[in-house]
Amino acid sequence: FGGGSGNGGDDGGMGLIICLGIFFCIVVVFVFVCYCLRIKFVIDESIAWIPCYLCCEKISINSWLFSHRASCLERHKAILMIHPLEHKLVTRCGKCSGFLRRWTSYRIKRMEGNNTFICEVCHPATDPCKRYSDFEVINTDINRFNCFTCDYDVCGKCVHKNEERKAWNI
Repeated sequence: FGGGSGNGGDDGGMGLIICLGIFFCIVVVFVFVCYCLRIKFVIDESIAWIPCYLCCEKISINSWLFSHRASCLERHKAILMIHPLEHKLVTRCGKCSGFLRRWTSYRIKRMEGNNTFICEVCHPATDPCKRYSDFEVINTDINRFNCFTCDYDVCGKCVHKNEERKAWNI
């Protein structure tokens, strides 16, 4: 007795290996599809302070939202002038309709996080009290257009698209 097929009754172990193999294949295909479609899983994190890109100081998020920018602008007008106002652009601030400045990478001092921005045309629904690392763009001197008063940023790609559309009256 005990002859049988010779595999010793280990069908349960083989089934587990097959199930794990199928699961692994599904995960690999899912990751590959997400990569191909450039799907990002946005992880946002609440922030308590923000690096001011004019004075290069850590500013509490409440002060940034309600008072800091106006006082900072008064104290640092000369530095603000380093970032040229773009009068010829059709693209304006989405909040106050004022002219945008081409924000350069010049800073009073180096500070982590004060040379990146999030385009408000590409990502309009961001909460200023949270950080969205996946949406941040590094300023290259030619790709950030900003209204400091309103804390409104537009990337160069969106500005150029808008300028072309306006030139063709689309």
